Amino acid sequence: MRNEGKPLKLTVGIVGGAGKMGLLLARNLKDKIETLRIISRDASRAIEAAEGLGVEWAPIEEAHRNNILIVSVPIDETVAVCKSLGQRMTAGSLLVDLASVKTGIADTVANSTPARIEYLSLHPLFGPQVKDMMGKRWIAVQARGGPLTDELLKILAKSGAVVKKATVKEHDEAMAAIQVLHHYALLVFSAAINRISSGKVLTDYVTESLEKTLQNIEVMKENWGTVYAIQRLNPHSHEARETFAKMANEMLELDEDAKVHLERAISMLKPP
Repeated sequence: MRNEGKPLKLTVGIVGGAGKMGLLLARNLKDKIETLRIISRDASRAIEAAEGLGVEWAPIEEAHRNNILIVSVPIDETVAVCKSLGQRMTAGSLLVDLASVKTGIADTVANSTPARIEYLSLHPLFGPQVKDMMGKRWIAVQARGGPLTDELLKILAKSGAVVKKATVKEHDEAMAAIQVLHHYALLVFSAAINRISSGKVLTDYVTESLEKTLQNIEVMKENWGTVYAIQRLNPHSHEARETFAKMANEMLELDEDAKVHLERAISMLKPP
């Protein structure tokens, strides 16, 4: 498969390739492999997306006819789609999902798809609004590795992506702190400002700092299905929300020492 300087002789199908994340992946992968196919249950959407990108398309019934099959569908549909397609994939091919939660998904898919195929559960730590993979972080939960798994991870790395491997447990525990807590904090902020403002228009008072926060809130709104699914399906989400509520109550009366929480969060999250 190694063919330096030329697209790899691989066929990659993206199920849900007409969606936002599917299109992002297609744009970034199409020049690195020999054949890329957009796959959708709606043939007209697949055809339109494929023509726009200058790649092939395929009906969902032929999705299994690819070396690598990437499933980019809503979290709630991931297991069913992977199980259905995985049963028909040929020996040595690779099935990939992009679910933001791994418990109940990566383990279920691994246990309900044939051992003859490789299986990799990826989580892109960014939204479909980005333009390329340069510097973008991914988490890889490797269930059944092999040559194609290694090849795909190399393709991502060559695109500038930063890939970290983790277990299902490590992923979901970390994302409860990083993703669940962050989204929940913005939801609580949104609810609180609605109540405090009582319907007043505050546009003229918005600071530049709040403008950045508002951008995150707007992205959450646009991707509400995924945001809500993460809150429901991450097994550590309730604990994260409960901790947030307790800390908010404990910090109701602030003092100067509260600054220490900012310092600790920065040291924990910011790269050296």
